[in-house]
Amino acid sequence: MKKSYPFSVILLFFSLPIFAQRTNYISEYDGQQTAIIWQEKRANEKIYLSVTQGNEQHEYVMNKSFQTEKWNVVSQPSNTDLTIELHNGKYSIVGKFKGKSISKTIVSKGYVWYQNIAYNAGILLKDKCTVKYECFRPDNIELYAMVAEAKGSEKFDGINSNKITVSLTGFLSVFWSCSYYFDPTTLNFIGYKGVNGRPGTPETIIKQVK
Repeated sequence: MKKSYPFSVILLFFSLPIFAQRTNYISEYDGQQTAIIWQEKRANEKIYLSVTQGNEQHEYVMNKSFQTEKWNVVSQPSNTDLTIELHNGKYSIVGKFKGKSISKTIVSKGYVWYQNIAYNAGILLKDKCTVKYECFRPDNIELYAMVAEAKGSEKFDGINSNKITVSLTGFLSVFWSCSYYFDPTTLNFIGYKGVNGRPGTPETIIKQVK
């Protein structure tokens, strides 16, 4: 007997999120290693990226052009549960940050918001030399203008990769920069090198686990 499926069931099937393959990374800092897990899903023309590292969870909502629309960060050690959303050129920041309640609005600097540049820089700079964008620094929730610059091919962890450097803009560029590495074929993120702290802080290295 031939089965029939109600139209509503078919609609439900096509509206369900499509899950991409989970990607695992290892972060190495000062002799210690921490696992990082990326999980992506796409639904209703949105990209949903979940990033877990230790007791910290980041949730990103992006549009089809990879522009961030919403970012939520939850960290038990720092007593943080914060959500930032962008609407009409203004950021709404609501929640708890380092144990203190916060609710405020910040005006965009006029650049595209890419909160997790590792996710999409490989694609953004496929045919470009530089991309300017803005993002929030996670440790103080300050908004910064940034620039990502393609640096050509370089070996990372023994394999060929596309290197992209990220730095602050203007005179601040001399104070901090870091490097991201991407698979030349898939343009997916495969590694990172940078100092995430004051001068003298050990370098952080992130590698994809295959």
